[in-house]
Amino acid sequence: MFNLDEKEISPVESEVNKELLEDHSGERSGWYYVGNGKYLLPSRYASEFKQFYHFPGRKDDIWISTFPRSGTTLMQELVWILVNGFDFETARKLNLWERTPFFELNLFFHEKTKEMFLEENAENPENIKIIQGMSTPAYHSASGLPSPRIIKTHFPLSLLPRDVHKNKAKVIYVARNPKDVIPSYYHLLRLWRTSGYTSNLKKFWEQFKKGHGTTKMLLIDKMILYKIINFIFVTVPWGPYWSHLDEAWNHKNDENILFLFYEDMLKDMEAAIITIANFLSINVSLEKVKQLKEHLDIKNFCTNPAVNFEEFRNIGVLSKHEKSFVRKGEKRERSEELTDEMEREIDSWIHENYKKTTLRFTIKQ
Repeated sequence: MFNLDEKEISPVESEVNKELLEDHSGERSGWYYVGNGKYLLPSRYASEFKQFYHFPGRKDDIWISTFPRSGTTLMQELVWILVNGFDFETARKLNLWERTPFFELNLFFHEKTKEMFLEENAENPENIKIIQGMSTPAYHSASGLPSPRIIKTHFPLSLLPRDVHKNKAKVIYVARNPKDVIPSYYHLLRLWRTSGYTSNLKKFWEQFKKGHGTTKMLLIDKMILYKIINFIFVTVPWGPYWSHLDEAWNHKNDENILFLFYEDMLKDMEAAIITIANFLSINVSLEKVKQLKEHLDIKNFCTNPAVNFEEFRNIGVLSKHEKSFVRKGEKRERSEELTDEMEREIDSWIHENYKKTTLRFTIKQ
């Protein structure tokens, strides 16, 4: 299905690397492109590739894969509660990141950035413990979790551990309209000091839309045509966006993959819960479904300390100058900085990419 080779990991060009390091203050060493999709990841991935790709999987593992800001946290909470017999009490007490680990989070804890956090919390042993826990690779910590493990990742399907495909472990993939992803992701990268994005939304959009490749035809000896794919070597972490989505979309009919649209979930949460429960072979009553829907309602979600990550703000991992990790959650989450011109550009970009895929978002552009 997928086969990732170490040769498919390459450093970005020096000029691009310089730009990315200036824009992402949390990464101090450099950036790499990974796989056929040229996915952008921090420097640590190059040295830890084998640990991620050869992570020992289990047949009953449940993976939640999304492009960032596509309903990941909502899906983590939903799946954990389904799998754990609607244990709302524990869900309100135990942090989500402890219940469903973020597989590659440590990649964004550059050693120098981590040292900065530790110095800022030098007099608070409890905070230091949390920082150490967050920066511990999940390929170590997740090995001790009981089955079934629920693991969050922003890796596309091709970068998932090979055991996921070998064992046909269940993967839930959620896609969200890029018109909402873009402003939300921009603020996320500014919120997390592990990323520390410093540029404005206009530049972020310019970087976001690149990296999808352009096709050129090269005439050799006036006889043979060669097709060359030239990638525009700037994108955002875990991008390019369309490549990420297409990998999952092209496998949406696989028995171990459930592909969902975030907008459809918001439109009918009860139906989404039942669909996910059926996929996981979990019997649910309508009463429990309604309870879970209420638990996941945005007004409750925003104020739930187990999922809103506000304690990380006190530690300094989250910026005190950005809004909450759990934002509006609306199907039209627009930023006041998204200008009419940018909206038109995004609409045009979406329609241009529609020519390359059968994937369609439910909200018309």
